[in-house]
Amino acid sequence: MSEKDDMPPKKRLKVIPALFITSFLTIQLLAYFLIFIKYFRFIEISITSWLVVSSIFAVYIVNIEGDSNIKTSWILLALVFPVFGLLLHVFLHLLPGQGIVSRLIRKRKEIAWPYNKQNEDVLSNLEQLDKKKKLTADYLYKLGFPVFSNTEIKYYELGEDLFEAMFEDLEKAEDFIFMEYFILSPGKILERIIAILSKKAKEGVRVKFLYDGTNMFFMPKKVIKRLEKAGVECRVYSPVNAILTTVHNNRDHRKILVIDNKVAYTGGVNLADEYANIYEKYGHWLDTGVRLEGEAVKSFTLMVLELWNLRNDSDTHPDYLQTHHSVKSNRPSFSIPFSENPHDKDWVGETIYINIINQAKDYVYITSPYFAISDRMTGALKTAAEMGVDVKLIFPHRGDHGGFPLMVGRSYYGELLRRGVKIYEYEPGFVHAKTLVSDNTTSLVGTINMDYRSFYLHHENAVLFYDAELARRIKKHWDKILDKCIFITEEEYRKINLLSRITGRVLRLFAPLI
Repeated sequence: MSEKDDMPPKKRLKVIPALFITSFLTIQLLAYFLIFIKYFRFIEISITSWLVVSSIFAVYIVNIEGDSNIKTSWILLALVFPVFGLLLHVFLHLLPGQGIVSRLIRKRKEIAWPYNKQNEDVLSNLEQLDKKKKLTADYLYKLGFPVFSNTEIKYYELGEDLFEAMFEDLEKAEDFIFMEYFILSPGKILERIIAILSKKAKEGVRVKFLYDGTNMFFMPKKVIKRLEKAGVECRVYSPVNAILTTVHNNRDHRKILVIDNKVAYTGGVNLADEYANIYEKYGHWLDTGVRLEGEAVKSFTLMVLELWNLRNDSDTHPDYLQTHHSVKSNRPSFSIPFSENPHDKDWVGETIYINIINQAKDYVYITSPYFAISDRMTGALKTAAEMGVDVKLIFPHRGDHGGFPLMVGRSYYGELLRRGVKIYEYEPGFVHAKTLVSDNTTSLVGTINMDYRSFYLHHENAVLFYDAELARRIKKHWDKILDKCIFITEEEYRKINLLSRITGRVLRLFAPLI
């Protein structure tokens, strides 16, 4: 066994990206040494060259497409650490990996397009309900995501309830099972999943399991070997390795289960015990999800196939779309499953969030574990609150990752509170749910956090719902949760540790790059 194999998984995860960062910083320090010590007599020429290069880089950054906060972070980095900043930007944005993946995804979308055409009757019914909602549906369809009716929706207020429903549906699978998840963690939940998938594979059900490459450092290899031995096809999206590649920064953060093209699940829940509160990681884990049964499931089937077949054309779409399943409803109900692709810079998740906020007339509730947002999102929240919309944001009271994301999120509190936005922190533990609900008409459930990673860097997915009954249920759920939250007033915000507030503001400078 090599020394690398002896290294603990979590340590290896930190070592690989750290190698690049350390290398770039070493080059930067070497440049400082040469300028200020060895060749100090050429300091004027060095500083002038530094300013010229930084200025050229700044002009380039200002003129590319993107969020102003992201641009500011890059410019600041280039001014303070010009060599490091330039090398890091080349590594993350200009090497060919991004373009290659972007072309592959466009190819997959072209292949899928004929199988996911818009039903014009459904679109017409939505237009009769609300013309602005129809325009939103038109926008999403241009990106390949039609609106569906004839779909039954179930909303789960806790991860443990969602898992029980998932297990029951998995046992009923007859044709195929697709699973695509960001985190797999050894424990009771994963063991149950492995047992069911192994059983179904032996029964002849086609089982595909797609997981993000970061799991290769947390999950024992024997877990995947057990699945493969039982007949489960496993693929890893973007394996993390020491090869210089830009796509390491774009992870598959999606959580999708599809069964027989009839039933689909999504939400914030990963395959780990903390999501079912089997053990407490950061207090009570509050997560949500949805189950869809009916025509809208087809979009999820195509979503999984898009990344599954990204570099492989062995699977054809008709094989998995032969089963057609509709659930008739006597009330207006529309579902638009969609996904976020960071490589084509559509930024669809953030656009849909802002669209819902801008259209809100009465209220909008948003929940997220993380909060680091762009100027246009900040502006949308402030404007809605100032125009009398009841804007409520619900975040965790306990932070993860050393508490740094919580500090960054709180750095926005002051300006939002002054404009009338209401902020709550869930005191019993950690809110991991990614939901949005507005005006008893509109809701969204998915994997999209309110931060730069989800809006700009990750593969994400969600479902936009126009369903009054569902919206009322989601609002009722969060109204109950507010009783367990700390209401953050301006006075309460000032009670937060001063050092923590200062740290959050400093980290916020670089939040778009983290």
